[in-house]
Amino acid sequence: MRTVLWDLDGTLADTEELHFHAWQATLHTEAIEYSHATFLADFGRNNREILIELLGEQATPVAIQEISHRKEVMFRSLLPSFDVPALPGVMHWLNELQNAGVRQVVSSSGTMANITATIAKLDLGDYFMALMSGYKLPRGKPHPALFLNSAAAVGVTPADCIVMEDSVAGVEAARRAGMASVAVGQLAGKRVLGELLAAVPGQPCLPVNSLLDLTWSDLEQLWQAAHAVDGFWPVQGVQPSPVNRAAG
Repeated sequence: MRTVLWDLDGTLADTEELHFHAWQATLHTEAIEYSHATFLADFGRNNREILIELLGEQATPVAIQEISHRKEVMFRSLLPSFDVPALPGVMHWLNELQNAGVRQVVSSSGTMANITATIAKLDLGDYFMALMSGYKLPRGKPHPALFLNSAAAVGVTPADCIVMEDSVAGVEAARRAGMASVAVGQLAGKRVLGELLAAVPGQPCLPVNSLLDLTWSDLEQLWQAAHAVDGFWPVQGVQPSPVNRAAG
């Protein structure tokens, strides 16, 4: 059964500014400066991995859990006052896929509370067969667990799935899960994407500047290419690839 796994932040919904403000406000209380460039390089990763790097020796499990919780509470407190639109092409494809009988799943690194609050704000809940959070998984993207769990939740194989993503960590997770992917937005034109695809073997990845540029023919080719392979690519150690994720 053909399935599309949607990343939420930056792919379905334009939450970049909101997440950045939530991180800045939270980290300000820890006397940590958090630049927009650092935020963009971290986008798509889970909070634990971000905070381990930011806190260094102070990254105790208790500190990580407490700061992460405050950041997500901050996100939800700011959500009502921010405009969070669906990104260009999203509504078109949600309807097209639904009408074609394609299963759709939200597969996000965010907390389930954030996912449900954002989907409710956009009034998109009825498009999805499942909402999947990677927030409490031991390892987030680029580890493939979130996408593999998402496929299992709706009873499909990795080859049935196309992942819609805007982050290099997300595309890498799709590759490691044995799934085709569409790299959306600014990522599509970045050198780091080409470096990743060269470094990590996997199913095809189609870069598009906008979902408005995507066609049914593109999706058909991705599904067909995935099913042309006997089985799917092995998860080789699931360590992040040696790619400069902040590269432009």
